[in-house]
Amino acid sequence: MGIVAFNWAEGGNNQLMLLMNRDNWGNRVISKASWNRNGQILSGQCIYNKGTWFGTSKRGRVAFLVNTSLLLDRVKANSGSELYPLHFLEGDMSPQQFAEIVKQHEQHSNERLVYSLIVADMTSNSMVHIRKPEADKSNVVIENVTFGVHTLSSYEGLDSTESPRDLRLSGLFSQMIVNLGNNPLPPLRDIAGKFMYDTEGERDAVCLETMDEHPSGNLDMQRYGTTSTTALVVKHTREVMFFERFMDTNGGWDKHDFNFNIE
Repeated sequence: MGIVAFNWAEGGNNQLMLLMNRDNWGNRVISKASWNRNGQILSGQCIYNKGTWFGTSKRGRVAFLVNTSLLLDRVKANSGSELYPLHFLEGDMSPQQFAEIVKQHEQHSNERLVYSLIVADMTSNSMVHIRKPEADKSNVVIENVTFGVHTLSSYEGLDSTESPRDLRLSGLFSQMIVNLGNNPLPPLRDIAGKFMYDTEGERDAVCLETMDEHPSGNLDMQRYGTTSTTALVVKHTREVMFFERFMDTNGGWDKHDFNFNIE
């Protein structure tokens, strides 16, 4: 699963500001963000199917995904919605063209997927939301994302008015955007640390920390919760700032930063 808040801005200093928490079971191995072999795409990776839930590229492409497969721990080798972000980042299609390809693929797919995917091209100022709301149906909803503050979550999609967790994040993030204004940005780790790490509120908290019985029935009680926080800013000057706080293999927390320019 996961939850995202982002500001897609027409003016001001920052074209895109994004905060994302990814949630998964403790047994699922997810690598920290790193550059791919040619140094063009920055993303984390699910070891099992090589997919990702967030990535950006030096060509100015951004993709981020929330889905229900992580909650159910249904991650299949060489398949799954986690492959869509990488396909977009590696390709040359516009966000709209890519969305149409995904829609066609789902019409012929037998995978029982529920997800929301955002694909964006910073250079053309284009962002599209791709939503598959039902596991047993192939329908896909495509919509252009308007400028402004938005949230994205697995079951509710874009801008939920039902989920307490979405509403809480939306309120916190919106107030932060107002407070920042067009002033120089503080370090991204400070921005993310304001509320993305806070577990207060139990299951409605932005940052999850729970122990539950694993859905497979074979692993007994497992940690289910947030295993990474990503912060991204893309400036209108084409400068990109990326921060990630991630859980390491020993269960501790580590952090790293990346800065680059869109080519």
